[in-house]
Amino acid sequence: MNPFYFGTSDRRLFGIYEPAVQGSAGTRAAVLCYPWGREYLHAHRAMRQLAVRLSVAGYHTLRFDYFGTGDSAGDMEDADLAGWEADISAAIAEIRDVTGAAQVALIGLRLGATAAARVAARAASGVNALVLWDPILLPGSCLPAMDGAPGDVAEMQGFRVGAAMMRDVRAIDLPAILAAISEPRGVRIFIPVTDRTPSHARLDANGLLAVEYINSAQPWIEDSATGGTVPIEVIRRIVQWLA
Repeated sequence: MNPFYFGTSDRRLFGIYEPAVQGSAGTRAAVLCYPWGREYLHAHRAMRQLAVRLSVAGYHTLRFDYFGTGDSAGDMEDADLAGWEADISAAIAEIRDVTGAAQVALIGLRLGATAAARVAARAASGVNALVLWDPILLPGSCLPAMDGAPGDVAEMQGFRVGAAMMRDVRAIDLPAILAAISEPRGVRIFIPVTDRTPSHARLDANGLLAVEYINSAQPWIEDSATGGTVPIEVIRRIVQWLA
């Protein structure tokens, strides 16, 4: 485990690089995209275990804190989703520079999955595999009321959120984003979900996406009964799918 900072002087990002185990065939790399808010806090252990398992499977991995979160620079109320997508792109460039990997797998959890999908939809993203773990599909209805005027700040999950972030998150429509990732581009997509919902069914309406239900704990939820549980079933399946 190698912690370090990357990015620019005005957008300094904290990351943790896990090299692939010695003797791994080829050069494969993955960027892990965290969820946000309290979900980030609860899922941190699970994401670390995913990175470790990927390392054993021969993947170089980089997980990092978005601008305004964790140990990265900035304040949360100044962050926006478009900026976080730029952070993901910076992480892709960083791990390609470090490892020499030509292509990178993106693995996102919850809001991190949605941001990862938006990055992968760009033709020059350098992404060849996309794992969307219990992605947030249409989040607008669960957000607090907010006019979105410049300078407005709301509270969500105990965190201060600026108008730009609220605007960006309200506009999310994951099925539309995935429709923009064309098959000829060569991006494989896997969507493991731990809760069957009509929204998740909508993702696989055309039968082209690999949406798979896995009966497992949801590590981003604070639960006295399952708190701290690592969802081994999901992690094992993600690693298996990427292998």
